[in-house]
Amino acid sequence: MHPSSPHLEPAASDAVSVAPATEHPSQRRGTGAHASRVIFIDLARALAVVFMLYGHTVDALLAPEYRTGPVFEVWQFQRGLTSCLFLMLSGFAFSIATARHWQVHLTPSFALLKRLRRFLLFVALGYTMRVPMAPLSRMAHASDADWRVLLGVDVLQLIGVTFVGVQLLVLACRSRRVFGGVSLGIALLLIVLAPLVWEVEWQQHLPLSLAAYLSPSTGSLFPLVPWSAFILIGAALGILYARWGAAHLVRFANGALLGPAVLALAAGAWCSANQVTLFGANAFAFVPGNLLLRTGACLAIVGAIAHASRRVTQLPHVFGAVAQESLLIYVLHLLIVFGSALAPGLFNIYGQTRTPVQLLPIVVLVISSMTLAAYAWNWLKHAHHRVSWWASLAVGALVAFRLAF
Repeated sequence: MHPSSPHLEPAASDAVSVAPATEHPSQRRGTGAHASRVIFIDLARALAVVFMLYGHTVDALLAPEYRTGPVFEVWQFQRGLTSCLFLMLSGFAFSIATARHWQVHLTPSFALLKRLRRFLLFVALGYTMRVPMAPLSRMAHASDADWRVLLGVDVLQLIGVTFVGVQLLVLACRSRRVFGGVSLGIALLLIVLAPLVWEVEWQQHLPLSLAAYLSPSTGSLFPLVPWSAFILIGAALGILYARWGAAHLVRFANGALLGPAVLALAAGAWCSANQVTLFGANAFAFVPGNLLLRTGACLAIVGAIAHASRRVTQLPHVFGAVAQESLLIYVLHLLIVFGSALAPGLFNIYGQTRTPVQLLPIVVLVISSMTLAAYAWNWLKHAHHRVSWWASLAVGALVAFRLAF
């Protein structure tokens, strides 16, 4: 659907928070820990959504002659943080939602199966958005490149599969403290092992559909190794926040976010300077240092937002709507900007031909239209839930029909 971004280039596509949404400030009249928590999450998600929308739009349409210089390099670095920030916030929101009813998630139940079904729905949606041609019957004669496009792992598959694993990890760990520690340990292991995992030609040992979850060489933008690490880091932070940080927001922001941010940035710089010594003459030896730098930058951003949220008792509803409907925004804006097998997008119509001045009104239009769509859909879900359910079903049926015939 959108141009592939090899390895860890900042142009990689952005993630979307799909964990159960937190309650909006309008649904809570109190202030204090609960209100701060909602504002804290909604502000961070809304910021990430803005980064995602303008990042994809600029990347799709900006002319090549403007893709050089220090300003573009700074923009590239900032854009590369968007996916990491979204993934971290997804894990954070997952743990907060899970911690509210921790005991319920420790035994198999219908509620647990329903949650797992929702995560698998993200996987199915992710593959649907990558369909390279319609109708699907044409895939019988598709080339190897087309199959790589279809089976490549994008952000929705990453989040869906990772959350299934994280949910099972809750069952296995049972204790919140153990869950947080194990999540953080696995995250660090994924970061350190990424060069070794990426160097393996997994297609020689596994089917392409499985190999795509382990290496970007298959065409995947977000293989589980190492991108799941950001979700797991967020999950560990979310558990700590739910247990202690909500009542001590300043101490949490300093001790769990800003302090570790400095350590992650220092570790990332050290790993980058000594990558050959640490990881050998591996083509992907740069990955751990790059990931640690991104982790540190994301922790610093989230920590700053946590501090900023202290004096805010309630946000306008539009912030909550954008935060809660980030999945809708993600899907809609990709269809508009990059298109799909069913319809062309701005990228296919105009290509990379626009100047920064020409891009400005387009970016404003994309952000404002997506904000309006999120606000309207969020209102419909709360005011007319049954209507929104039937509308979702109708859209799904229409897409299935278009792909089948």
